[in-house]
Amino acid sequence: MLRNTAFILITSLATSVIALSQNPIDSLENLLDDAKPEQQVEIFCDLSQLYWQRSFDTSLLMATHAHNMAGDIESVPLLAKALNMMGNAYFLMGDFTNAAEYYYQALTLREELGDSTSIAKSFVNIGAVHIQLKDYPQALLYLKKAHEIFISLHDESYMFSILNNLGATYSEIEQYDTAYQYVVEAYEFAIQQNDMADISIALTNLGEISMEMGMYARAAESLGEALDISKELNDKAMMATILSNLGHLHMKKAEYPAAYKLFMESLGYAEEVNSLPDKRETYLYLSQYFEIMKDNRRALSYYKLYNVARDSIQTQEGLAKIKEMEVKSSAQALQQEIQVLKMESEISRLKQFWQRILILFLALLAILGILVFIIYYQKNRFKRETNILLEKKNIQLEKAVNQLRESEQHLTELNSTKDKLFSIIGHDLRNPLNALLGFSELISGNSREYTFEEIQKYSRIINEAAKNIHLLIENLLEWSRSQSGNIEFNPSHDIIYPVITEIIKVFSMQAEKKKIVINITVPEDTKAYFDRNLLSTILRNLVNNAVKFTPKGGMIEVACDRTEDELTISVIDNGIGMTGEQKTQLFRLNGTITMPGTSEEQGTGLGLILCREFVDMHRGRIWADSKPGKGSSFHFTLPHS
Repeated sequence: MLRNTAFILITSLATSVIALSQNPIDSLENLLDDAKPEQQVEIFCDLSQLYWQRSFDTSLLMATHAHNMAGDIESVPLLAKALNMMGNAYFLMGDFTNAAEYYYQALTLREELGDSTSIAKSFVNIGAVHIQLKDYPQALLYLKKAHEIFISLHDESYMFSILNNLGATYSEIEQYDTAYQYVVEAYEFAIQQNDMADISIALTNLGEISMEMGMYARAAESLGEALDISKELNDKAMMATILSNLGHLHMKKAEYPAAYKLFMESLGYAEEVNSLPDKRETYLYLSQYFEIMKDNRRALSYYKLYNVARDSIQTQEGLAKIKEMEVKSSAQALQQEIQVLKMESEISRLKQFWQRILILFLALLAILGILVFIIYYQKNRFKRETNILLEKKNIQLEKAVNQLRESEQHLTELNSTKDKLFSIIGHDLRNPLNALLGFSELISGNSREYTFEEIQKYSRIINEAAKNIHLLIENLLEWSRSQSGNIEFNPSHDIIYPVITEIIKVFSMQAEKKKIVINITVPEDTKAYFDRNLLSTILRNLVNNAVKFTPKGGMIEVACDRTEDELTISVIDNGIGMTGEQKTQLFRLNGTITMPGTSEEQGTGLGLILCREFVDMHRGRIWADSKPGKGSSFHFTLPHS
């Protein structure tokens, strides 16, 4: 029986742990309790593969657990993987019909996902099933499809399985030269990858093909090397296959005692791992052996065991019959259900007739009752209507009084806001304007009396004053728009890094003058749900404050921290910091205080109020951490969606 390799989903795991003892299984089982559902599915799939060399039944059980959990969490990729692992387990047990069914289910899901690599893996597995079902044209079709996909993807990870299975297929149709060529390519690939399990499989297949070609010495050499590797890996399924092939080789060479010993040893390993294909082949060889030994009774006994094993390996024809029986059974059940529904419909019709009679009688009684009620209460109708009207008027009056109170409170708040706004304009706008007018007047009226350095100094002061006026007016306009409800809020999922770098560029010259280093530690692919214009205003005011209150040679950092619910952006400086009392006045219009920067820069505090309002529009939070002389950290949150 030429050994094919349909099992390619977890090749990296199998090659790394195949030679180990129970420890990998124990380690994976210990991880189950603390693992998340998705991780548990992966662990059960890994356990299913680890049990390939110990117990095919347990391998199927692990794959079934993975399948059930993947269905519960509704993960299509994991469900496809679990279905494929169930197909692997059935394949190893020799139940090729069930193996094909699960492979096709996995392929359907993978085609829906559009995963080319996984689709190619399914093609390899389905091709291996068709080899066992002796449908060799279909086997070659699926294997060559897989080969084309992996070549187009420049993926050599599973080239061994494809080459080996192509060799197995051509061997079955007795094109031994072509088969030998493919298996040699598979062997060379396994040597290149240093994959001992695959080397053992390729050597086994080379031995069997060499035997069919009459090259007995080469066959014995290949099978012997394969057996040594499988013993080292403790791969009992492979040992069963190799020992059976060696026994067959000794039969061909008429070395019957050695052949019998090898057959019995192979049968022991096949029964231990419940490998039905290996048992089937060995039963046939033992039947042939006892026929040669003239022991017809035992020859017949083993031939009967061979037939039982062969019949147990279901074919597509058997599956079709089962499906046909299921359809017939479903049709019969449906016919019975139709009869029951007809009877229930007749009963329901009679019930509805009497229900209509009862409803009509009750309706007549209700009409009589309503007439009595109308006559009885007619005399008091006017009185009731008058009372209701008075009650409505009282309610309307109470609502009018409440509205007046709310309007009065709102007017008081607006008046307070107006006073504060005029205070900001009168105080904070006046200072930079005075500086702008004063120094520009000095330069324009007496420019020849000043040195170049003095003119340059006064120009910088004028420029800073103009910037402060521009920032103040921009914040005032933004605040005015927010109060009148004219700001459009258009959030979207996007990367925040370009917005941050754009704001940092605006303040780079101001930072360079104070020799301040600004670091951005936000990952470039960080995403959030935000309005780009509003986020720019928030960052502009926070970075401006950080530059303003950081001394020369200081440092500013823009960082972020992601949780499951939100993204926190932080602007951190090592500047002059704030007292606890100053912190309580932040983000409040009626309590805003202003402080000069480290280079006597002016500010209004209105920028932080805008920050709070724009963060609120994002359903986020904003706060500050600060200590005098230690610097300040301003944090605000944005939602993921």
